[in-house]
Amino acid sequence: MFAKFIETYGAGADVKNIPSGDLDGFRDVLPAELLELVALGEGSYMNGFLWIVNPAEYRQLVNEIYLPVSHPSVCFARDAFGCLYLWEDNSVVYIDINYSKQEVVGRKLNVFFDLKLTDNSFLEKKTSYKKYLDVKSKLGPLSIDECYGYITLLGLGGFDKPENLNKVKLKEYLSIVAQALGKIQ
Repeated sequence: MFAKFIETYGAGADVKNIPSGDLDGFRDVLPAELLELVALGEGSYMNGFLWIVNPAEYRQLVNEIYLPVSHPSVCFARDAFGCLYLWEDNSVVYIDINYSKQEVVGRKLNVFFDLKLTDNSFLEKKTSYKKYLDVKSKLGPLSIDECYGYITLLGLGGFDKPENLNKVKLKEYLSIVAQALGKIQ
């Protein structure tokens, strides 16, 4: 299961068990190796940048913030800025809540985890990982229920500057983004 990813970043930190009943509804939807990773529990990887989440707890938030291309669309991870990673139509879909856009970032899970997420070039071009390292040094690490959020939201005229980021409650921030900016398509 994603050997290079785990070798590069280590086992998950701040891991919280996911009740097995929460995963039952996703056994026929998520690929076996992704289900295996999620079953290890909610926790952070990549020095706190990427967080594996309980898909059951994110179902309502995904419906609130995103209009999927196909169903089901299952959230399995989020990043330090509240952006979501979904499994949809046999692909990894990245939902950038800050810029109200979505993008397919992987068609094969092993390529996504073991090649892309361990490649510095991909991290620089397609993620906010570098920005995360700078922000983390200024604002400190996140807890499981937090993300770095823009005050004022970018879609409402805020500026993409580190000084406009604060630690915020993740689920509340996602809900506010959805209410203020509408669903991402």
